[in-house]
Amino acid sequence: KLAAVAALLIYAVAMLWPYLAATLVRGSAVTAWNNIATAPIRGRAPAKLPVPGSHVGADGVILEIVNDLLDPGGMKVAEANLVAARARRTAATTYLKGVQQVDRDRREILKRHAANYRIERDAEIAVVEARVAMLEGKLEAAKSVAARGQSVAASGYRSRDYRDDAQIRLAEAELALAAERMALERARRYRVAADNDIYLAPDGSSLNWAYDDRQEAKIEIKRARLEVDRAEAAEREAEHAFEAAREAFKLHNRAPVLAPTGATLRSLIIGAGATVEPGNPVATWIDCKELFLDAPVSDAALPLIPIGSEAEA
Repeated sequence: KLAAVAALLIYAVAMLWPYLAATLVRGSAVTAWNNIATAPIRGRAPAKLPVPGSHVGADGVILEIVNDLLDPGGMKVAEANLVAARARRTAATTYLKGVQQVDRDRREILKRHAANYRIERDAEIAVVEARVAMLEGKLEAAKSVAARGQSVAASGYRSRDYRDDAQIRLAEAELALAAERMALERARRYRVAADNDIYLAPDGSSLNWAYDDRQEAKIEIKRARLEVDRAEAAEREAEHAFEAAREAFKLHNRAPVLAPTGATLRSLIIGAGATVEPGNPVATWIDCKELFLDAPVSDAALPLIPIGSEAEA
């Protein structure tokens, strides 16, 4: 009986030992995830490579790939286009300034003509007003003569021809006075129009010096300003194109192979001066800030280990 009981205990211990060993004691290992760094561009590795086991610096650069065969033609063309756009903008600005200067000179001449025109109209008004005053006096005298002539003719002392001659002189004086009053009204009207920048010739037409080239100058200034706006827009576009071409050249000319700061370089897959294509493996690295504890546990023992339970390493 004792032998049977001993055999049963030995059998039970043999069958349960894996569960007890898995729960009580485990042989484990501290590991980290292995990462692969690839080449970002086509190019050549440096002649001096980092040593495996070294740590990545604060800039996160393992090494730098340089493409010495990259054609900078696109960037040069963009730069030439930018220079040409700036030259066109400068030329357009210079032309606009020249047109504006010509317009300022024309306006200055216009001011002088306008001042002289107003002086002439003022003098004309003064002369016509004097003539109107003289003709008004002459008319009054003609009226008196006509009245006396009619009275004398009626009394029989003079012939009727004397009365008719007086009436003719009176009519001529009235006509001359009416004409001068019309001339005075026109001169005053022209003077008021001049204050509103409207300058008229004696026949009522527009003066050439006041209106010639004014509309053409305005149109030319607007055209020059539009050309400046177009040149500035083309310059901005050329600047953006040049910046894009320069950045593209920088990205494809040289680019670093990166890893997290402080990561450990595990191995190098390429040799010094090797040529690589985008995506080719360059090095492997591990980040010891993210560690794992690997322990062998059998499938039968897993149900005996609750998730979230404490472990001592």
